[in-house]
Amino acid sequence: MSIQFAKTQQLDKAEDAKSLKRWLYVSLVRLAFRNNLANISVNFAAGFGFVLIIWSSGYGNNGFLATWLATLLVLSLARLAHSVWVMRRLRAEPDITQERLRPHVVLYATGLLLAATLWGIMTVTAVLDGDGEGRHAALVIISALAAGATGILAPQLVIGRLYISAMLLQGSVALVFTDPPQYLMAGLGVVFTIVMLIAHRNNHQVLRQSFELQYRNNDLVTKLEAERNLLENLNATLEARVRQRTVQLREQAAQDPLTRVLNRSGLMQWCAEQEELVTSTTGFAAIFIDLDRFKQINDGLGHTVGDIVLVEVARRLSAALGKHGALGRWGGDEFVAIVPTPPEGAANWAAALASRMRFAVEEPIAVAGRPLQVGFSAGIAVTCNDRLSVKGAIHRADLAAGDAKRKGRGFTEVYREKLLAEQERNLALVQALKHAVANGELSVVFQPVVLAGSHAVHCHEALLRWNSPDFGPVGPDEFIPIAEDTGEIVAIGAFVLDAALREIMRSSGPGGHSRLAVNVSLRQLIAPGFFDIVRSSLERHQAHPADLVLEVTESIFDTRSQPLIRAVLQELHLYGVEIHIDDFGTGYSSLSRLHEMPVQALKIDRSFVQALDSHGRAIIEGTALIARKLGIAIVAEGVETSRQAAQLEELGIEYLQGYLFGRPSPSLVMLPQSKSA
Repeated sequence: MSIQFAKTQQLDKAEDAKSLKRWLYVSLVRLAFRNNLANISVNFAAGFGFVLIIWSSGYGNNGFLATWLATLLVLSLARLAHSVWVMRRLRAEPDITQERLRPHVVLYATGLLLAATLWGIMTVTAVLDGDGEGRHAALVIISALAAGATGILAPQLVIGRLYISAMLLQGSVALVFTDPPQYLMAGLGVVFTIVMLIAHRNNHQVLRQSFELQYRNNDLVTKLEAERNLLENLNATLEARVRQRTVQLREQAAQDPLTRVLNRSGLMQWCAEQEELVTSTTGFAAIFIDLDRFKQINDGLGHTVGDIVLVEVARRLSAALGKHGALGRWGGDEFVAIVPTPPEGAANWAAALASRMRFAVEEPIAVAGRPLQVGFSAGIAVTCNDRLSVKGAIHRADLAAGDAKRKGRGFTEVYREKLLAEQERNLALVQALKHAVANGELSVVFQPVVLAGSHAVHCHEALLRWNSPDFGPVGPDEFIPIAEDTGEIVAIGAFVLDAALREIMRSSGPGGHSRLAVNVSLRQLIAPGFFDIVRSSLERHQAHPADLVLEVTESIFDTRSQPLIRAVLQELHLYGVEIHIDDFGTGYSSLSRLHEMPVQALKIDRSFVQALDSHGRAIIEGTALIARKLGIAIVAEGVETSRQAAQLEELGIEYLQGYLFGRPSPSLVMLPQSKSA
């Protein structure tokens, strides 16, 4: 690289030297022709004056003098015409080349030398044949012409030397041949010739250096001007690039790097820029979209597949939205669309748009050689004439989407005013529930489960109650899902097991026998050390494992943690604890999968018991038939009438539970106890 750079520099220097040489040549020629006008004028004037001097002395040959003067005049006019023509040519062609100038330089030199020849003829004639006055006049004139030529002919070094030498040496030669010869004067002429040649050379060097300096200055000015223009162009280019990069950075800052839709700040910026659009009298809608069970895709297939799905979902949402508004990725698997709405039927219009977006998203996505189907829950908040802020609308739509998820996912909910109050209450309950166990706000009540036919108490189900000092009694349907979502259910479940065992062992008395059923959540089952918690609690209250029933939901059949759940349940079963499935028929399981878990009984959900006179009877009868084949008992809950009890007993149901036999109470229902089934 350095060698190549050095070669480039050498080439640049050689080219610069050539350019300088060409420029100097043309500049010196231009000056030579300009000075030639003065040389011609002085030359002719000197010749005319000299002829007058000779004529006035009466010693000259008038015919010779007239011929010589006429010849000088013709030569001078020819030289003058040539010089004028060349000067015009130089003005017309500033970039004329050396090659085109050389013939004119030759003519220029020829004219000078012819003039010097004419003066040589006149000088020899005057010195050899003339009187003293004519001789002296001739020597003075040629000396003066030669001296003037040192400056006028300075642009042309060689031609000037020839002219000066020819003018001066002719007089010296003529003095040698006079009678008597004047060697001293001839020698002085030679010395004067040398001095004039030195002066001419010095003038030429000064002139050349001056032109070279001018060239350097012009070149420097040209380069500076070029550099200035280059800098201006570079600055303009840089400014354009900066503006372009600024726009790109602004777009990147407002764009989600994965899906290429707007990010959260970009969506808010878009809304700010479109303030008139989203706050016009027609109003706007915020549609909050939350993908359903997207975490399962990330966990089961990996984040790379999850990213592909997000990109495709964003593309489909954008296509379905079209030019109506703006789509942004709010975070994770959440998207928000902001769209202006018509003045009438805004909520229905937005719901129809959400349906089109859902239809587009639910089309199978081909990823890693397999089709994936993705759904979402959506919330809509519409505004018209109430000047609701965009952030406020998005918050309301988020609340509505959360309500859709709680209702089973895959729904679109429109925001209702009570949702905000519910959310605020939910948040307050979350905080209060964290301290409920420590503050002694939780308690346990019991409801008996009886043996069909005799109605003897088979066991008691422990049910949790929360009496908050701030909210009063809070129902399990409200606070249990909160405990599940926050993870507090693990600590609360341990409290329920411990409190229920303590109470049932206290009420049974020494040597008493009473079984206990406790609900267990999926979070508890997969929490580390759950089996140890159960065992230590039984040992602490001196209860037998066979006296404990753990009721789990059907969610154990639909989770990626099935191997862990199966291992924990198997360990509990081997330890002697019974496993029942609660609310059977409302969740994910099927009768064909019951053999996968160590289950001893199924609890038929109360909704089927309430529908005994319609479809409920067939479902319960079929379930009981298959369960009996598998050696699994049936517990029917929600029994409220004697007729229901009789119908269930006719179907062969083994155990009954409901208000008919006792409501949940802090005290145990001391009906006749049954032996362990």
